[in-house]
Amino acid sequence: MREFPTIDSERHGKTDTLDPVEYLLIGTLHSDHAAEEIKLNISFEGKLFHNFYALKECWWQLRELINRDVPELKAQFSSELLFLFPEDPTLIEGKPLAEITAGSSERRLSRESEQIFRIVWGIARLLYHLAKTRRLNITFYQLAEADRVSLQFIRYLSSILQEKSLIKLYIGEIPTTWQDESRAMRKKIIEEWKKGLVFNDRRERSLAVRPMDRPMTAEEQVALSWITEPDAVTHTKVEEIVQHFIMWGNYEAGMTLVEHGLNQTNDKENLSFFWMKKGLTNAFCGNFSEAMDCYEMTLTFTNLAQRKSAVCMYLALLASKRLGQEQQAQAWIEKGFKEANFLEGKEADIEKGWLCNVRALSAFRENDYPTALHYSQEAFKHIKAYQGGDALHLKVNVLSNLSVLFEEMTYVDKALATWRKFESFVTQGATEAFTKVYFFRLGALQIKSGDRALGLSNIDRAYLIAKKIDDAFHACFIAQELALYACQDHQWEKAIYWLNESTFMARLFGDNHLATRLEEKRQLIKQGGKICDDGTSLEEPLTKIGRPFYPIHIPNPL
Repeated sequence: MREFPTIDSERHGKTDTLDPVEYLLIGTLHSDHAAEEIKLNISFEGKLFHNFYALKECWWQLRELINRDVPELKAQFSSELLFLFPEDPTLIEGKPLAEITAGSSERRLSRESEQIFRIVWGIARLLYHLAKTRRLNITFYQLAEADRVSLQFIRYLSSILQEKSLIKLYIGEIPTTWQDESRAMRKKIIEEWKKGLVFNDRRERSLAVRPMDRPMTAEEQVALSWITEPDAVTHTKVEEIVQHFIMWGNYEAGMTLVEHGLNQTNDKENLSFFWMKKGLTNAFCGNFSEAMDCYEMTLTFTNLAQRKSAVCMYLALLASKRLGQEQQAQAWIEKGFKEANFLEGKEADIEKGWLCNVRALSAFRENDYPTALHYSQEAFKHIKAYQGGDALHLKVNVLSNLSVLFEEMTYVDKALATWRKFESFVTQGATEAFTKVYFFRLGALQIKSGDRALGLSNIDRAYLIAKKIDDAFHACFIAQELALYACQDHQWEKAIYWLNESTFMARLFGDNHLATRLEEKRQLIKQGGKICDDGTSLEEPLTKIGRPFYPIHIPNPL
């Protein structure tokens, strides 16, 4: 067994012992002794309020080498690097990540985030490219304190750097200074996280290491200072920081600030804010009953009609979509409408629109399509006149739902006509993240309505957009669907081509299991010239891009 790497005592200064720690060995070093070896040592000790720390630290420790030897990597991953370091003048300008990816949504209580997927994928791929010609020897210390995106990143590295690098992980212990709920959340997550690691050895061993001191962002500094000096930070700033921590997946940091706020303030509206964000954090973590309790506590403190209406909508959404309690959901919607009646103008319309939208969802889940249609149309009436912000978010959601609803009711022409309402939005400068979704569904509905050639050309267009923005995840999915259409047309060579494309993309974003299944289907076609009826047949094509991003989706504990 290899010995532990030597820690540069001058670089790290005084040592602190992390004991006990769990040692996990992942991968093996290159056999090429002439290859340059790069050592990275990254500690999470005391880094609760650092977001994306492992990703940032990898860049900090590698940037001089990359600038000197492989500057093309800085250009290739410019969007991801600019997201992590928006104020770094040395980075190459690229498309903002918000233009090519979608984020998580509080209004839909959906934590799925392309943005987080892309920074995890992008920085991991940057290291993968380096590992082709160099030996990477990476040690992560005190992972019990790592932010969740860093944990996702490290687990992803463990799957793509096999046989190319040596990765050592020291779990450590959860600090006793963390508040109880954050400690409980973290204990559960670490146990689940370890199950997804790819490693070939494991043992117990203590280690002495001193974490490197890195500058915090201004927002991270404010979060830390608020803990020690609550009066030094305005509540408005605290609200902004709490929101960012939660939406960026650093739930323990967000929960720490929330609990601190609940213990520090007596102001009822401030208390209602912290209870509401505690509900959001639990909802994102999959603790739906706890989230319901927190949202109900919010209602006991707030006198703001807008907040009451929104919280009733969250409670209805949880009751319906997450807990399957449709009658309870509808009761919360009725209460929400009563609160929204105290509002006026745009504010009233937006809250009523969201309530109608959730009511439609509840009816749809009960297969009551006429009621779902009625409430979806009512939701659209409420927000039809408004543009931008929350109104745009809701409008996109409602129109998409209406199109799906018409399709389920077998009114394909109406589904297509409704979907085409997005055409002006696309031509007037929609993000490429949405444009690929638009052309995929447009093409699929055109095929269902009888215009196969035009439909296939639009799906192909969606594929090219996904490739252009390095969206390997959706490019893989779209290529699979194009392979299905080719099989339907008995165009076996074309099916093989699209399965090849899909397999390549699956391997690119790290889903080797999917890549293997796609390769099996490709071999089946090559051997028999057609799809056999033996249980391995390809499925019917889908008409909407709706796959969750697997590192973020709720079944994944991180």
